[in-house]
Amino acid sequence: MIKTNNLSKNYHSLEVLKNIDFQVNTGEVVAIIGPSGSGKSTLLRCLNGLEEISSGSVEVSGIIVDSKQSKKDQYKKIREIRLNTGMVFQQFNLYPHKTVLQNVIEALLIVKKWSKEKAIEKGENLLSRVGLFEKKDEYPSRLSGGQQQRVAIARALALEPKIILFDEPTSALDPELVDEVLSVIRELAKEGMTLLIVTHEMQFAREVADRVVFMADGVIVEQGKPENFFSNPETERAKRFLKIM
Repeated sequence: MIKTNNLSKNYHSLEVLKNIDFQVNTGEVVAIIGPSGSGKSTLLRCLNGLEEISSGSVEVSGIIVDSKQSKKDQYKKIREIRLNTGMVFQQFNLYPHKTVLQNVIEALLIVKKWSKEKAIEKGENLLSRVGLFEKKDEYPSRLSGGQQQRVAIARALALEPKIILFDEPTSALDPELVDEVLSVIRELAKEGMTLLIVTHEMQFAREVADRVVFMADGVIVEQGKPENFFSNPETERAKRFLKIM
C-alpha cells in the first residue's frame, strides 16, 4: 500500500530524511512517534508530494514517484497519489469563508465534478459520521478546535481515499478537545482503513496502532508492535525518549 525505498529529503545542506526504507500494508494502522525535528511530518509530506523528494522513491497504491523521473512525470504521479490519499493537518486548513458543508464538498464539486445535490448528500452523511451534522451551516470560526479537526477528517474522507495521513492531528488542540478527535480516528481504524498517524499521544498509539515506528535524527530507529515497543524498547534512543514522555 505504501512503500519507500532509500527515501531522502534535503533542505540545502540539512538532511531531514536519510535513506528511509518503510512499508505500510493495506488496512494497517501505523503510528509514527519521535522527538520534534526527527523527520516525522516531512516523511508524511513526501508521501503525498507536499515535499519534493531529494532521492529514492515513494510508492502509494502501486503508483511510484522516483527522484529519477522527470518533474513532469513526478507531478502526474503525485496527482494520482492524492486521489487515493487523504491528509489531515495540524492546523485544520479549512476555508474560513466557506461553511462546514462547503468545506467538505469542495473536492467533490471540483475534482469529481459531482452535481451539487449529490455532493451535499455525501457531505451531510460524512458530517453525521463525525458527529457534526448540526454544524453544517456554521463557519469554521464558530467551531471549537476539536470540531474543526473533525470537519477536516470528514473532508479527507470525501474522495473515499484508500489511505489517510494524519500529521499530529491533536497537537493544536486544548487537552479537553483531544479525545473527540481521537475517537473519530479510532472508529476509522476499527473500520479497517489504512492509517498513518504522526502523533505525540503515546497512549493513543499504544491503543490503536498495529505498529509503532520510532524516528529520530531523520532515520527510523526502531519499529514494532506497540506492546513490545512501549514495554521493552530495543534501542537506547527509544528508551531515552519514552523515559521523558
